[in-house]
Amino acid sequence: MPTVSVNIPEKMREKIDELAEENMYSNTSEYIRAALRKQINQDTGLTPEEEQIVLKRLEKDEKGESNYISIEEAKKQLGL
Repeated sequence: MPTVSVNIPEKMREKIDELAEENMYSNTSEYIRAALRKQINQDTGLTPEEEQIVLKRLEKDEKGESNYISIEEAKKQLGL
């Protein structure tokens, strides 16, 4: 797993450590990862897993490898 370094004020670090322990995270990194997942979900409306699915589908579309069809095409095929 890649490492990212972030400078934060000492008081914030103390609070993160405190919250990680209170919420029974195994360590501070787990707490920070959970906070980042929550923020990503809030910002995008997607979980990291859902975001990866969307990105993979977009990559396939760009390569012409997608087997998905539009709603309009599905309706046409169904005679609607």
